[in-house]
Amino acid sequence: MSVPIIEQIAVKIVDYVKEITVANGFNETLTAIRPKRLHLESDTNRDKLVVIQQEEEAAVEEESTSTIIWLQPFAIQAIVLDSDDATDPIDTRLNIIRSDIEKKLMSDDCRELEGMGTIFLDGATKFLDDAANSGISVDVIVRYEVLTNDPCTLG
Repeated sequence: MSVPIIEQIAVKIVDYVKEITVANGFNETLTAIRPKRLHLESDTNRDKLVVIQQEEEAAVEEESTSTIIWLQPFAIQAIVLDSDDATDPIDTRLNIIRSDIEKKLMSDDCRELEGMGTIFLDGATKFLDDAANSGISVDVIVRYEVLTNDPCTLG
């Protein structure tokens, strides 16, 4: 069975986020998952858990009939929970985690997704769904190309 390129890309992004550790020179050690359901609250909410979610993609108009270029957004949602004993502002932790994610994804070994596509930053947004679910979403767009008649083959 062939694996679609977009699935390979999603798995690779999870792998990249899993490499964000203090031992690898980052400020925080993060854990990455893809949700098993469409709603974020369906997964375990814990500090420094990063949920990678695919958003609605868009096709780019091209003259070629043999390939199609996709722009696939991903929301990389880092849950950041502080205890009541925290002394640093929550924004400090959000900024540090956001910077770690951006640093990793924009590094030379990640940005080009091992020849599958290119990652572009698309901003970040704080979120607070409830007291048990707060953090920052680092949004990226992946541009990739596949054959029009085969989404499992690079174009």
